[in-house]
Amino acid sequence: MKLISEIIEILSSDDSNLKVALLKTKVLLHQLGEKELLEWVNNELKGYKNENSVPDYRVLQVTVKGNVSNSMQRHTNKTLPLMHLESDIRNMLNTKYMTDSIAAIEQYVDKENLRITIAPEFYCLLSEGFENNYNVEGAWGVHSAGAITQVLTEVTSRLLDFVLELSEKLPDEMDSGEMKARAKEIGVTDLFNNTVFGDNATIVVGDSNSQNINNSVNKNDLSSLIDILKENNVADEDIASLEVAIEQDKQSVNVQERKFGLEVSNWMGGMVSKAATTVWNVNVGVAGSLLATAIGKYYGF
Repeated sequence: MKLISEIIEILSSDDSNLKVALLKTKVLLHQLGEKELLEWVNNELKGYKNENSVPDYRVLQVTVKGNVSNSMQRHTNKTLPLMHLESDIRNMLNTKYMTDSIAAIEQYVDKENLRITIAPEFYCLLSEGFENNYNVEGAWGVHSAGAITQVLTEVTSRLLDFVLELSEKLPDEMDSGEMKARAKEIGVTDLFNNTVFGDNATIVVGDSNSQNINNSVNKNDLSSLIDILKENNVADEDIASLEVAIEQDKQSVNVQERKFGLEVSNWMGGMVSKAATTVWNVNVGVAGSLLATAIGKYYGF
């Protein structure tokens, strides 16, 4: 596909423009009928709403620096001790959650020594780490060299992995109907989640018009799969049936070829039907993606 080739070219060029690549990926996902995957793309483009939603690669460790003095001496740009502080305050000061848009982060690259402001209200607490009546006059945080560049590298690498995998599975010329059908056939949702988030990450399935579901399932960890199904209102008897289906499919050729076995596929079909009739209390538009992603994560697909 021409659009996929354009994204690959942008991401692999020396002057990669992540904002443009993400915007084109947004168009691509719409064309593929995979709007539920837009959460990550939109967050990277617009910025994350709060610290709790920030992925690990956007969490930076910070060294707290400051100027200190007493009546006799003054020291500037000194690393300030933090171990005397309570853990929640210490973590607040030495951790930076990069909620900014990708365009803003690209601007920060030219300011690798960017200072992170620390409110004056903390100066008294920081002063307690010193003897001889030293007081903290001012304080700021400094992240490690290259930390901002690493954030951009992570986003570029994850997005590039996705479009490269996709380029191998989609023919060059397809109309919109064929594209959407092919996307479902090759499992674009699983492909996206595996390349962008990895085997053991927390991901979000859904868009602004449907139920958002946090899905954290570890490979070959049945208990984590059961936990996520229970969180999403799957009945105990249905979970028990899935356990039986997984066991029955253990030697299935399909599973060895990274596909769902017959028994698990039949179970998933039954659950989607239950969602459609409200027997299973979950949005029917999300049900299929939830099950495919959660069980796919369990298998490591």
